[in-house]
Amino acid sequence: MKKKIIISTVAIILCVALIFSLTAFAGDGFTNLETPVNAENLASSQIESVADSKESKKPVNAVDSDTKTVWKSSKSTDSLVLTFKEEQTFNTVVIREKGWKIKNFSLSYYVDTPGNEHWETFYRQDSVEDYRYCAFDTVTVKQLKFEATSTNGCFKISEIEIYNSPKKNIDGFRVSDYVVTPQLAKGELFNPESSNCLQPEYCDVVNQIHIIASAKWNNEGELIIPDGLTGDELKACVKQMRDFYGEKDLEIFATVFFNACDPDTVFTQYGDVVIENTVAFLREYGFDGVSYDWEYPNRKQWDLFSEHLINLKKALSKYDMKVSCAVCPWNFYMSKEAIDALDQIEIMSYDLFDNDGNHSSFASGAVQPVEYFLDKGFKPEQINLGLPFYARPKDGSGIWINYDNPEYTPVDRFQNYSNGMWFSGTQMTMDKTAYAIEKGLGGMMIFTATEDVEYSSDLSLLKSIRTTIDTRTISDKSKEDIK
Repeated sequence: MKKKIIISTVAIILCVALIFSLTAFAGDGFTNLETPVNAENLASSQIESVADSKESKKPVNAVDSDTKTVWKSSKSTDSLVLTFKEEQTFNTVVIREKGWKIKNFSLSYYVDTPGNEHWETFYRQDSVEDYRYCAFDTVTVKQLKFEATSTNGCFKISEIEIYNSPKKNIDGFRVSDYVVTPQLAKGELFNPESSNCLQPEYCDVVNQIHIIASAKWNNEGELIIPDGLTGDELKACVKQMRDFYGEKDLEIFATVFFNACDPDTVFTQYGDVVIENTVAFLREYGFDGVSYDWEYPNRKQWDLFSEHLINLKKALSKYDMKVSCAVCPWNFYMSKEAIDALDQIEIMSYDLFDNDGNHSSFASGAVQPVEYFLDKGFKPEQINLGLPFYARPKDGSGIWINYDNPEYTPVDRFQNYSNGMWFSGTQMTMDKTAYAIEKGLGGMMIFTATEDVEYSSDLSLLKSIRTTIDTRTISDKSKEDIK
């Protein structure tokens, strides 16, 4: 069974740094984020009554469309029952919390079948943390119950919003994945006997692939292919991946690392040379673009890197090739001109531990990093939001566990925490993908799809992404197919 266990001192130090960087978000507050577009808030227009366990008048503050007013729970576990004037149909609930008290919550609707009256839970998740976007299959109900089942004390809800979010007209929504060069070269990705084999449905979900360690720079500005792989083998890898996709849309990026050179030397002494070599390399081996994974530049190197990105994009534009960059929501000092030059970024929105030890919660793995890079000047369509297909331990130590490890795989779609490890589970993956669509982002990034369970399983993360795209978007191409 696949496991990744990293014990290097560098990895541990980076984890600690990320923990400290995330705590800086806690005071920012995201309760006032914009509401979903082109959708009516049914909680403000169609509610007949709202009640809590004390049957007080204050619960109305949770549905009054005013984030300055709050409903405060009377105890650490409490609930709100929302009764509509008549049955309502919806697929999205947005929850806004003042303070980070809620640790688990659920959504239920009332079933009034004679002899079988009960509350049917259809959604469960972890912390709200300011802002929580909850996506699910459409329900039609007369009553909805929000219940906080685990908290750190009495909590405050500023708004519960309910939407029947319409499909967004989106063309070219990206789903990027990283594949490892040795697995590709050895044929493991296409071998049914290998645990790294790509499933047939992979081509229906992923439309952009980044081949990790396709090349590295040396100190003379040359792109060198990693040891153990020849140029002919790399060409064969790219062709084999395209053959696997057939007529289906696919872009392939060469992911270039910086760990075989002194970047300061390359940028200052071989700036023009490395651009010429990069263009030649991409053209020779059949790539559609280059993606950089530099973990991590110092402040001075960001200036050099920014200038390189601007000049490289000018050179690649002649061949309709793209430039991409993997980034983290900390230690980011790219220039505005370089930001504008990039075609896209892949946000590494994982390994970002919160106070519960969750490395990719909805707050740390979606809201905070997206808002961070939007504030830096990126357009929504440039952003690919990262999704981890692996878990990290609650204590933040240097251990990575694959999602398909049967000792840890969650037991249902709502579970993210399993045997001391935090995943971004099936429902969380749906929520993050739906949120990205709602925000108008360019797409999602996976690390990595070979760690998923079988696509036939209801727990498949790939399937969750595909289902969310199918139920939340429609493209011009889809409209033509329907005609």
